[in-house]
Amino acid sequence: MAIIAQEFEFVVGVDTHARTHTFTAIHASTGAVVDIAAFPATSSGMDRSISWIRRRTGGQRVFAAVEGTSSYGARITQVLLAAGIDVGEVRPPTRSSRSLTGKSDPIDAETAARFVLGRPRDQVMEPRCLGN
Repeated sequence: MAIIAQEFEFVVGVDTHARTHTFTAIHASTGAVVDIAAFPATSSGMDRSISWIRRRTGGQRVFAAVEGTSSYGARITQVLLAAGIDVGEVRPPTRSSRSLTGKSDPIDAETAARFVLGRPRDQVMEPRCLGN
């Protein structure tokens, strides 16, 4: 079975919060960070994030790894899905893993993206906001 890095050209990690969401776009085959951006967790901010993803990925296949799809990430998950972007849920990093990399929203978004790269699609959690 193919892994996420073989099925998609880009992976976007999303660290979600009440007021902002931070996105890190990674080229799936190389693991290179393409760009990092934060947007307000508002309707216009989410629309801007979709435009940002499309510009950074050139319309190629994208997988979004979103934290907290049943809470702060529920709305952006729905927006991503409506835009035709595949979405999986990732758990926030543990405190012990943060001691190695530090804590920041860009680091958490990148960690979310890298977490799914080597996994088969069926081993990535479906977003809980979908009732699964």
